[in-house]
Formats: sequence, structure tokens, C-alpha cells
Amino acid sequence: MTASQFQSVNQRVIIIGAGLMGLWPALLLAERGCAVTVLEAGAMARGASWAAAGMLAPGSEAGEAEQGPPLLDEFGVHSLGMWADWAARFTGAGHQISWRPKGGLLVAFDETSMAQLNKTENAARQLGLASEVLDPAQARLCEPGLDTRILGALKIADEASVDPRCVLLALQDLLDQAGGKIHYNFSVQGIETKGEALRVACANGAVFDADQLVIAAGFAAGNIDGISELNNAIQPVKGQMLSLSAASVPLGAVMRNHQTYIVPRNDGTVIIGATSEPGLSDTKTQAEVITAQHQKAAHIVPALAQAQCTDRWAGIRPHSVDGLPIIGPMRHSGLFAHCGHHRNGVLLAPASAQLLCDMMLGQDGGRFAGAFLPERFLSC
Repeated sequence: MTASQFQSVNQRVIIIGAGLMGLWPALLLAERGCAVTVLEAGAMARGASWAAAGMLAPGSEAGEAEQGPPLLDEFGVHSLGMWADWAARFTGAGHQISWRPKGGLLVAFDETSMAQLNKTENAARQLGLASEVLDPAQARLCEPGLDTRILGALKIADEASVDPRCVLLALQDLLDQAGGKIHYNFSVQGIETKGEALRVACANGAVFDADQLVIAAGFAAGNIDGISELNNAIQPVKGQMLSLSAASVPLGAVMRNHQTYIVPRNDGTVIIGATSEPGLSDTKTQAEVITAQHQKAAHIVPALAQAQCTDRWAGIRPHSVDGLPIIGPMRHSGLFAHCGHHRNGVLLAPASAQLLCDMMLGQDGGRFAGAFLPERFLSC
């Protein structure tokens, strides 16, 4: 089906999940003339998107592969390149998303960490990102609050950060303006696939018929009755985080080491995270874990030790078993997956949503079109 044919019949699209992976393609599809309905299980979207820190850092995540940058890192750089235009659009629509294109700074306190910085710097350069290894004096010139005991740092100037909660609000508003609908407290119980028909049954008794259906339900995407392809494809990874009130602490870039990260917001809030607890899907926080996270951040920027904790929370990252996102058509005609982005969901959201929509509209998805298809899990 061509894009023009798709639009002319006003396709009914149901999207399960109102996080970034649901709302972003919902907006793109609604703006192309689709009748889009988003179903969210909770009273509001409080999943991985809401919990995320909002780092846009493909270079900082690179350096793990032995030979060259993997395709996921390249997809991350591609998506990073889309964020500035989206940030301008959100701002133009009256939404402040704490867009901070102030780079990333990875710090090292020992020789092992310095060796990893050099490896990451090489990977970032292969990805086409501006990067530079700094000595301690140069690093503290960039970020005066850094601990004096650092051995060095890696600056990746192209990286940025946003507030995902503000992005969610912006997408909700734009989707409403485009004619899309969001239903909260509509937990999907099962999906029926008969012939070409797609039917969604909710726990509250509501039933929706769709021409196309997108599974964007985070770590719960594999738990929907009637869809077997994702049953063993996604695992939960819990992350505990906190926020600090630190307006008096001069912070520019996102800073991190192998134990923690520090993400400043425009309003003086600082986000600290995060644990990685595979297999856990509860959202409880533990006081001792939060305290340890605070201390790790203060090891990087000592002034943060005195900053007051204003909130604490836990989110559940949807981790696919092979570490790659799941984007594209499933076996049944009209059924699509958009999930499994793990800790890179905020970074990948604009490019991932565009790739998904290109597939749904029958358009060329480019070089990434075949990279993340659900069919790889058919034998799981």
C-alpha cells in the first residue's frame, strides 16, 4: 500500500502504550491523516519514558564493540541529529523540554577508566561525533565543580539532554491538535487476529477494531494475550533514580562515569541515576540504594553532597534479549512492534518513530529498515 492509498482510506490505527514509543509515531501518523487512538493502561503514562533521565548520548554509550561502531550506535547518532529540530518544534508550540545541547563529559578516576575513555573516544570519532580527551585542568575548566582527584575526562560536544516528562506533555498536546485520541485506564487484555481484522479487548470491557495496530507497551509488550512473537523477547530491567535541588551548583554538560550519571535541568534540578537490576519489574525504591546513588554523584561533583533530594523513583527499562530495539511488522498483516529500546529510548525515539511510520505507510525506511525487525524472534 502506498502512502497516498494509506491516507485516502483513513486507516484506523490503535497504539498500545502512551510513552514516547507510542505517542511519537501516533503524532506522525495522525498528521498523515490516520485515525489514531492510543490506549494507556494507567491513569497517566508512568513507564520507562516518564522515569528516564533524558540523556541523548550515543557517543558515551559507544566503545563496547571490538570492531567499529555497531548499527545501533549509528542509529543513535542518526536520531540525535533529529532532536534539535524537534526541540525547536516543541518550543515553538509553547513547551519547554529542558533542551540542553551542552555536550557530555565522561570522567575517570583510575587508569582502567582512562583506558576505557580512550576506547570510547575512538568509537565516538568513528561515529562522526566531536570528541576530545581532556587532562584534569582542561576538564575542570569545562566543569569547575568536578572533583580534583580525576585523572582525565572525555568531552563529546555533540551530545545533549532533555526532560522526557516535558516531551511527553508536548507530544500529548500536539497529538490532540492533530486529531489523535488518548484513552487512559484502558489496559489491553488481548488481541484477536482473524483474517485481515484486528480487534483489541480491554480489561474494562471496551473493544476497538483497527486496520493497523502498534505494540508500544514497554516491558509489558510480551505479556499481551494473542501475540506470541514477543513473549520471550523482552525482559524488565529496573532502575532506581533521584532528583536533587542544585541551582547553586554550576553544571553544564551531562557528566558520568562507569557508576552513575548526572543530568542537569534548566530549572536547577539535577537527575541522578541509575541502578540496573535485571529481572525486576517493581517500582519501589530503597533508601540505601538512593543514598548510594547520591554519594556516587557527589564523588564526581562534591558540591552535590549538600544538595537536597527532592524526589526518588524507579522505572522499568524494556530490554530485548539481543539488546536491539524491536521495530517493524509482525507476522499478522497490520500488526507492528515498537518496543525493546532499553536505556536508549529517549535518544532513539524520533528516528525510531519515523522508521516505524515509514514501514506502516509503505515507504522506504532507508538503511535501518531491516535492522530491528521482530522476525528475528520467531524461533524464541
